Amino acid sequence: MWALGIADAVAPRGDCTRSRVGAVLLDRRRRVVMSGMNGTVPGEKGCLAGACPRGRTTYEQIPAGSDYGNCIAIHAEENLLINARREDLEGGTVYVTRAPCYRCLPRLKAAGVFRVVWRSETGYEAKVLDWAQSPAR
Repeated sequence: MWALGIADAVAPRGDCTRSRVGAVLLDRRRRVVMSGMNGTVPGEKGCLAGACPRGRTTYEQIPAGSDYGNCIAIHAEENLLINARREDLEGGTVYVTRAPCYRCLPRLKAAGVFRVVWRSETGYEAKVLDWAQSPAR
């Protein structure tokens, strides 16, 4: 899972006090074409600057994976989707340093991503987003 190593290298660029996340897109030919990390819109104050209400809470106050309604960040997967070309997304695989949230999975699927892979506590997890789709190799 060498692509997860690239996602790991991107993650420290994230702008979050709770979790820095990295993502990398491999197109259907398994070429690295895009990366993304979590953070705010360029030029705006981010979580590390104290601007995020969620970032000022503890995991006891707001558990990981709960509602992101008070988070100002764009997730790593969303950042990747914003900047990637459609033809690279279709049939591609996204590797991310943690499990995608409930809002990122449908966005990845809608963009044409075939598979998402992340590291879990027990190894690796993967989710095929569209069983009917068969990425060209």
